[in-house]
Amino acid sequence: MIVLTPLMGGADGISEMTRQWVHVLESHVGRDIESVDVWSLDDDARPETPAVATGFRTARGGRLRFSSFAVSHAGGDLTGTLVVVMHLQLLPVALPLVLRGARLVVILMGIEAWKALRPLESAVLQRAWKIVAISAHTVERFRRANPSFAETPIAVCAPGAPRMASPAVDHIDSPYALIVGRMSATERYKGHDALIEIWPRVRAAVADARLIVAGDGDDTARLRQKAAAICADGIAFVGRVDAARLAALYRDARCFVMPSTDEGFGLVYLEAMTASVPCVAARGAAEEIITDGHDGLIVDAADPDALVDAMVRLFRDSPLRARMAAAAGERVRAQFGAAAMAGRVSQVLELTHG
Repeated sequence: MIVLTPLMGGADGISEMTRQWVHVLESHVGRDIESVDVWSLDDDARPETPAVATGFRTARGGRLRFSSFAVSHAGGDLTGTLVVVMHLQLLPVALPLVLRGARLVVILMGIEAWKALRPLESAVLQRAWKIVAISAHTVERFRRANPSFAETPIAVCAPGAPRMASPAVDHIDSPYALIVGRMSATERYKGHDALIEIWPRVRAAVADARLIVAGDGDDTARLRQKAAAICADGIAFVGRVDAARLAALYRDARCFVMPSTDEGFGLVYLEAMTASVPCVAARGAAEEIITDGHDGLIVDAADPDALVDAMVRLFRDSPLRARMAAAAGERVRAQFGAAAMAGRVSQVLELTHG
């Protein structure tokens, strides 16, 4: 197995997905798989995990060097080699391996798959043995952008829940909702603006309700200024926090809210649900994670009244919140735990499971 990834040691979704897939592949070494090698474009050094059975090479951001990995490896017959590509833009690097007989598996992660492919990317993808998407929503968006693949079989293999650190000891006792994510000018679809705009209305119904915003990015200053002008007392920006602090923020939140309109999947919802926190999300990929009215609430992102009502309901109704919290934790354990994730990957790759 050769896994091509932009990054494996980061905090982003592609890194997390790479780590999860490699962890599953490692468990098959000595049975269905002889060895696992990871080729990373941007890692500075080998990540601490996974590491047991995995060879690792990084180009440290050098695209020509990254391409050279494939060229140097493609000197013989690669029948029996499986190449897993974790990002569509890396497809051209896989081509020399495919031309030497390697089978190709391509993962559709999210918004990068919702655009029209470049001609070379499309040509390589046509040679794939398996195309795999992290959500049915991503399949639909990919096919809409690339109609030539409208009839091509695409398997759905949802990620598992990320491993969470032990939470910090200190608790936050005042009631708050939490949003976690990068604040980028190119990713305003995540819903930070909508939450800031409705927060005075939430506070009018629940006087002590706060919104805690975790994360950073190039749009943070603008959002801070907007929040200060609209609801200075009710919104707190805590920046990027370490793993223990993040786990504590999830643990103490009344709910997690991210009314994003363009998520490929939404690992942060799984993080919240792992901590038994109900989520409020918008229609789309989140509906493949959250069951509306059971373990969270799904709203129309274009309807501010619906978002306000959902927030107020979860702040006020403690029994409802407790039921949803318990259901969220159970859903993650049953559908998004390590065993379930391993089963999905094994099925897609036609490996022995169990």
